[in-house]
Amino acid sequence: MEKTKSRNPNRLPLGKFLAWKSSDITSAGIFLIVGTYMSIFCTDFLGMTPMAVGNIILISNIIDFFTDLIAAYLIDNTKTKLGKARPYELGAIGMTICTTLIFVTPVGWSDTLKTVWVFCMYTFLYGVFNTARNAANVPYLIRAFDNNRTLIGKVSSYGGFVTTMGAMVVSLTFPKAMAALATSQSGWTTLILIYMIPLTVLGVLRFIFVKENPEIDAGQVRDKVTLKEIWTLICKNKYAWIYLALMFLFQTIQSISALSYYFKYIVGDVGSAGLLSIMSFIVMPVMFLFPLIMKKLNPPQIIGFGCIISCLGYLINFFAGSSMTMLIIGSIITAFAMLPISYLGNMIQMDLCTYNQHLGLPRMDASIGAIFNGFGTQLGQGFGGWLLGFALTAAGYVASEGDTVVPQPESAITMIKLLYSLIPLALMVLLAVTAFMLSKLSKKIPEIEENLKKNQDKAEAEDIITEKITAE
Repeated sequence: MEKTKSRNPNRLPLGKFLAWKSSDITSAGIFLIVGTYMSIFCTDFLGMTPMAVGNIILISNIIDFFTDLIAAYLIDNTKTKLGKARPYELGAIGMTICTTLIFVTPVGWSDTLKTVWVFCMYTFLYGVFNTARNAANVPYLIRAFDNNRTLIGKVSSYGGFVTTMGAMVVSLTFPKAMAALATSQSGWTTLILIYMIPLTVLGVLRFIFVKENPEIDAGQVRDKVTLKEIWTLICKNKYAWIYLALMFLFQTIQSISALSYYFKYIVGDVGSAGLLSIMSFIVMPVMFLFPLIMKKLNPPQIIGFGCIISCLGYLINFFAGSSMTMLIIGSIITAFAMLPISYLGNMIQMDLCTYNQHLGLPRMDASIGAIFNGFGTQLGQGFGGWLLGFALTAAGYVASEGDTVVPQPESAITMIKLLYSLIPLALMVLLAVTAFMLSKLSKKIPEIEENLKKNQDKAEAEDIITEKITAE
């Protein structure tokens, strides 16, 4: 007799996997370009003060809190033929459009008009399109991969390689292209279109090729998530607040973004900043070890140990000066913290959703993503950008317009150095402490899932008995 080959439910289809990660490449590319180079574009080309740019980033991200709440409520209650979360994936297109419009801001506009324009585009980018996509990410992930924890773990871990490779291409080539092209208005326009056109194409592949499983509703079938339940989540899920702090600290470190200033004024060549991305390739194989490491450590513990290792990298940056060798070594070491938190966050969100059920709430995966991940991320981005602007302004940084080169005072040079080393080091220590606090939840999850399964089996048995009694 012929043996029938059973389908392995834990097998990750390559095509579906690549289509899923294509959108993350778009997101990573946009965040890298806007987060790293928008500030220096505004201060050293548009002539805006660092404080003005910092205020734009902070105020915009505060506004995002309200859009996060709206997005959470909408997505948790969305029912369409395309699915619950899939329609919001189209926000990737809006993100590329807004990014383009930021970097084509005319240098001849008045300071007020420049400020208003950049503020509006930045707010739409993060507060509308990214908020919708980010809040929908976990619900979409769960329904695209059948709520299979093993599959989702593979997507989160192995997917980091794909996303990092895509982001590395951008981080490697953008500084060189910027040094060659970004000397005029038309040069900046050409530069940004070179990147935004392919990123837009990549951004729609997930929406086109990855469908939701209509039979999956994160383990629950509910008609509607109420505002009262969202409020109960905010009040009772203490681990969600720790997760918010985790994302806030991580994004603050990411958003300080002193890289472009450091390489322009201390190294003396902004184009060489891309070399650091090549070296980060060395740590990428670590992502393939995450599934094995997770057999011994839970995701928050992996994040915590990564943060401890990265502190050494920031210490090396402090003493590096213009030495590319030391900067490369520092970059490699600090990358250890970036990988776990970037690609294992979805696992933590799933645990938070399970804890919601333990509290007697619906899973509310979109609410977790929007309120705690989304708001923590947006607030961290806002504070990091504001901190950069505030620190540079306080240190006497001099803004310039067009292709004018202005020498900076020694106080500004020292501050740029601190923003690239000791300040993120201090924040990284806090991040490690927060991660280890969050690991307490991950240790409880197996027991919680077992109890939930028992309760579900008991409820199903009671329903069967009730149906039999009714039939008789």
